[in-house]
Amino acid sequence: MSSREGRNAHRGAALAALVIAFAVLVALGRPAANSSATHTIELVSTTTQSGYNIEYYRNTAYPCAISGFQTFAIAYRTGQAAATSAPLWVFMHGGGVGWFDTSGAPKPSAQYKTEDSLADLMFGPQQPGLMPMVFADPSAFRVLSVSMCSHDFYSGIGLLDPNNPNLQPGGEPMTTSGLLATEEAIQFVRAGFATSKFFLHGQSAGSVGTYGVAWYLQGQGIPPAGIVADSSVMNQLWLDAVIAQSVPCPVLESYGWLSNVPLIKARLNPVTFDIANDPDLLVSSGRLTVPIMQIWSHGDPFGCQAAPMFCPLRGGTTVGLGGMDCQNEPLRLAIAAQGPSSRSKSLSLCVTVPGYAPGPCNYHVVTRIAGTNTDPSSAADYNTTIYTWVQQRLADPTSPCPFDLNDNGYVGFSDLLIFAQAYNSTPSDPNWNAAADFDTSGQVGFPDLLLFAAFYNDPAPNCPP
Repeated sequence: MSSREGRNAHRGAALAALVIAFAVLVALGRPAANSSATHTIELVSTTTQSGYNIEYYRNTAYPCAISGFQTFAIAYRTGQAAATSAPLWVFMHGGGVGWFDTSGAPKPSAQYKTEDSLADLMFGPQQPGLMPMVFADPSAFRVLSVSMCSHDFYSGIGLLDPNNPNLQPGGEPMTTSGLLATEEAIQFVRAGFATSKFFLHGQSAGSVGTYGVAWYLQGQGIPPAGIVADSSVMNQLWLDAVIAQSVPCPVLESYGWLSNVPLIKARLNPVTFDIANDPDLLVSSGRLTVPIMQIWSHGDPFGCQAAPMFCPLRGGTTVGLGGMDCQNEPLRLAIAAQGPSSRSKSLSLCVTVPGYAPGPCNYHVVTRIAGTNTDPSSAADYNTTIYTWVQQRLADPTSPCPFDLNDNGYVGFSDLLIFAQAYNSTPSDPNWNAAADFDTSGQVGFPDLLLFAAFYNDPAPNCPP
């Protein structure tokens, strides 16, 4: 058999397998590009404010740790049609992390364990720092704000919540659901609104959560275009060193976070919070490829300010650094190792707000204010630096391969799911996806499936444009 005959035989077998898989998908009624149970999402209210429509939703699949359910709100410009493609900004608010002690009492309090109201969700997007630039962007961002009422760093995947005495509506033991609820909110909005690219913007606990959510979504074949992670990153070497060295960290101590690490970790996603999956290791190993904007202020009180410590690094070495700088150092090094062509950026700042906390560079969550940076390594107007980076990520080229429908660099099963969602559709149908109309016939049909099959399971760079 010639090499050409061999390739043709391989293509024929691949096509047969793909057609069978596609038929199974259709027979099972699985047109969506994800497995989210979005049928449990209900519209609570709609309102109009400052030229934006705001829709407030509740997901009854996911109870909060104490009462209510996970919620989210989507804001979009009045008059902006759902079919008009626009980028999506996903806002993940802060609030620390919680747990229940052995008596069942909520710690450090009941806050962030009950249902987020619309006002709760829209408080962050209405801050005067970075968000006005996002809302004013010519690309007409839609803004999705998600809740964190499992108080779990947006990491919960349905595992039991230890010591939580509250029960789900059906009487089952309570579980944590931050990651699942966030993913479903994103998928719900992407299904209902034509979305070009989307970003994750986390503040404080939300900043910690962005890395795990991005990694999970990347694994689902729908990676964000970028992460804006403001002020916190999981670094378990740092956490262990702070405890072992008794580094002064009054804010963390006041919430009881340092003395209750085992109880806290027991309710978090065990994969995301495995030390082997700390964000710097995900980046340095190439397992997380989503571009990152890493942001912190040197004297942030939620990172032990600038308290001196022996900062542990990967490989067993240590270096003398302040507490907050140490928390961020491994990820900073991982990004720096990518070289000048990296799409990720570390933004070390000194943003001081008198009276907020002792010492200079004392502000926590700098994107919520229009502050001034005095660290000469970065521009004074740091919000404009962040916004410019977002603009660059919007301009990043997508995959040159038309069959790589999720732009993850590979033509695979997740692309097939996206294709299946649009199958048999025309431009007048709600499930129409022009990207899946490979032959530009005006209908997504079997000829498009044949074209798709030719490059199924191939690296997208090998696929001709």
